[in-house]
Amino acid sequence: MKSIHILKTWSILSIFCLFIGCDLPVQERFVFEPEVDIVDPFAEITAWEFINSGRALELDDEGELIGDNFNYLKAAIEAADMVDEYNSANNERTYLLLNNNAFLGNGDVIDLITGSEEIEEGETPEEIMARADLDVLRLILKYHIVTTYITQTNVLLETDVSVKFQTLIPGEDGVIYMRRNALWSIQINQNPVPLPNSAFGGGNNETVRNHNYVFNNGIGHSLNDPVRNRPYPAPNN
Repeated sequence: MKSIHILKTWSILSIFCLFIGCDLPVQERFVFEPEVDIVDPFAEITAWEFINSGRALELDDEGELIGDNFNYLKAAIEAADMVDEYNSANNERTYLLLNNNAFLGNGDVIDLITGSEEIEEGETPEEIMARADLDVLRLILKYHIVTTYITQTNVLLETDVSVKFQTLIPGEDGVIYMRRNALWSIQINQNPVPLPNSAFGGGNNETVRNHNYVFNNGIGHSLNDPVRNRPYPAPNN
């Protein structure tokens, strides 16, 4: 009898709670408002318009170049007369954007196009390009434009599988290999690949610094160092 009494008591309490619950107002629908803008911010402009924008050329608080920006690349493209390549309507291209860091230091772009890593105090990117071997500069820039649109999921479907692509340099000298690792970073000319040792020896391979700058004429990924298939010719200047 005691068990029946307890059961009746719980039943009454349950019914009482049900009636009380019915008086609660309906909860308002939750509207999710993300704090991060997931829209591609450069999708309406070309690669060149991005490189030439205030955001890509911004200086730090002391008026110095920012390593991840593209002041040297802008000056290089103009000096090499290759603006049209970055303004092209061909939206299947991948632009490997050489940031300011990629131009500085031993073996980097300034060294490759002038024969020296030395920069005079106060020398601007435009002044450096004025003393560069423009033929070598054009080769470097052409090797950093790939004729296929590449993201970590478009073409590079499998982890640690190198895929062959063609750059604007024709033939085997213009071949480049990319793959993505388990962290979804794109790696360029990482051994093992069927390329000469000059493509990956001595630190000439590279992991993309920043991924997926979506433009209306392709996609860009930024690099901290230049890459190559065969060594670039010595500058003649």
